[in-house]
Amino acid sequence: MRLALPVYHPARPGTVLIRAGLPLESVALQRLKELRVPELYIRCPKLAEIERMRSPRVEAARAEVTGAIANAFDAATRRFDPELDFGTFRAVITSLITRLTEQERAAMFVSELACVGAPALRHATDVAVLATLIGLRIDFYLLRERPKKQAAQAKDVTSLGMAAMLHDIGMMRLDEGTLHRWNTTRDEEDERWQEHVQIGYKMLQGRVDPTVSAAVLHHHQRFDGTGFPRSRVDGYAPVAPSGSGIHVFARIIAAADMFDRLVHPASDPGSEDYELEARPAVRALRILQREDVACKLDPVVLWGLLNVCPAYPPGTIVRLSDGTRAVVAAWDPAHPCRPKVVRICEGAIEDVLRDDPDGKPEYFRLSEIEDLTIVECDGHDVSSDNYDLTEIGVPDEVPLDDEAKAA
Repeated sequence: MRLALPVYHPARPGTVLIRAGLPLESVALQRLKELRVPELYIRCPKLAEIERMRSPRVEAARAEVTGAIANAFDAATRRFDPELDFGTFRAVITSLITRLTEQERAAMFVSELACVGAPALRHATDVAVLATLIGLRIDFYLLRERPKKQAAQAKDVTSLGMAAMLHDIGMMRLDEGTLHRWNTTRDEEDERWQEHVQIGYKMLQGRVDPTVSAAVLHHHQRFDGTGFPRSRVDGYAPVAPSGSGIHVFARIIAAADMFDRLVHPASDPGSEDYELEARPAVRALRILQREDVACKLDPVVLWGLLNVCPAYPPGTIVRLSDGTRAVVAAWDPAHPCRPKVVRICEGAIEDVLRDDPDGKPEYFRLSEIEDLTIVECDGHDVSSDNYDLTEIGVPDEVPLDDEAKAA
């Protein structure tokens, strides 16, 4: 077996352990298990379409983001007034944006191959990448929500990416007792834990573009007016802003943060992945669409998230409703839970991996087969998690072409 994408060191972000294209040997596999690398992408001639959906250049950009966040977190932990390299933050986000726009097929949110270290580091990277993708997807909305900016400035998501990278930097300053309590209870009303947004804001205020520090301060605000921090106005009880009263960058980070915490409950300093089981992406996306959860999110931002985050990412091995297994080959945002797949025989993944020029895989689209669905993913029964985008509709602010309007 040969690697389709490089493997990065979990403790040294940005450092490549094994380059793409190299063969995997038993000694290397054992070492990767000891390092708790969660998954590998293997080069598979019969499934070349999957490989085209993942870009080594995008993965490298993600690794650069992870490295910058790791340095920032380390500085915040060690120093009372940390020296943060904002020039590097801007540079790595600019590189990520460039590579996402260059690699259109890879411009989607997929599992974190480039950041498999501490949960807090992985979470910050995931939120940065996902928030940037959402911002690029809803650039039309940024124009409306940032009317005082010139068009190019309004659609520039560099500051969004920087804020998403550093949205939880204040967590590094919370005491162990507060972090332990949060990781145990997940009580968002814990006032000591809530202080992380003000701490992060004060660390950044005056050093970066005001939109960056403001987004960090408000990324726990909710579209329905819940969330924190709350402000007291003219003697009235403290209230939180709602709707467009929250900066659009904070609204985007809030959605990305909520999604990643649903997929990876272990996301903060002091937490461990093995203590809290991860959820499949399709289940997290389904939860976000529930009425009691969706009301907390900007509907256009939620629409953007659903359009950049595959319910079943390419490369995922699933079980179909007829009992057979299949590999997801391509994602169709119009039919998020009915992707293009290739069926594999039970216990015969090796046949798919074998370089056999005469053996061509049989691809088919689940969207064209009404009575066939995905029922299992990563060992989870997902038969009740599948959804159709028509269930939530399209927000009025989303521009549609004539074909989309007809649909």
